[in-house]
Order: sequence, then structure tokens, then C-alpha cells
Amino acid sequence: MNRTALDKRMRELSIYSDFYYRKELGALAQVIQDGEQLNCILTGVHEGNRKMLAITDQRVIILFAGALAAKNVTVMRRSAISEYRFEKKLPFSNVSLRTDSGTEFVFTNTQRSLKELFEWAMQRPLPDAG
Repeated sequence: MNRTALDKRMRELSIYSDFYYRKELGALAQVIQDGEQLNCILTGVHEGNRKMLAITDQRVIILFAGALAAKNVTVMRRSAISEYRFEKKLPFSNVSLRTDSGTEFVFTNTQRSLKELFEWAMQRPLPDAG
């Protein structure tokens, strides 16, 4: 996916904001595959760093593109997520994802306004494997 298409999709989802880091969006555009549909993006603190969580119709992508650190990208199939939760708090919220293998990813200080979009993205039907 190119950056222009990514920006367009973010506007369609009403989530475009200068709040998101440009380096992370550039890295995300490189990770999203042709034919893959972006459904949600949020940012939060994970493992002590500000990271981006992107949900597509097929995968969950966690990325960090800090100024002093190399890009760190974790990608997993959406079908590998066994449990997810979005806790709305003031002023920010928390998101947690658990995989079938028991690995848990917790994001604090996420945008509470994206709860409905996050849940919609996680509940979307997975594309046919064939």
C-alpha cells in the first residue's frame, strides 16, 4: 500500500490526525500488502514505547519507528487473536490482545474515541483462505 492510499483510507475511517507519527505511517504503508484492507489504527504505550496498533481485514500489526531505534514490527494473523479488550478510561484507555499461544499485548494511553472502530475492526469476518 502506498502512503497516499493509506492516508485516504484513514480519512475514510475518520481517524486521520497529526497525532500519529509520520515514521510509523511510512513503515505501516510498507507492511500492508496489496489487497489488504486497513480497518483501524490506534497508538498507545506498549513495553515502555509509544507504538502503533493497526488492524486490517487479515492481520494485526504492531510497529515502533522511533527516532533513535530501528523499526520494530510485529505481525500476526487476526485469526491468531483469541481474546481482545478495550477498556475505556479517562482521559485515555487501554487495549489488550491475547494470542492463541497465550502471548498478551497491552497498550495503555490509547485514544478512547476509537473503541467502537477497534471493536468493529476486530469483529469483521476474516477473508476466505481460498
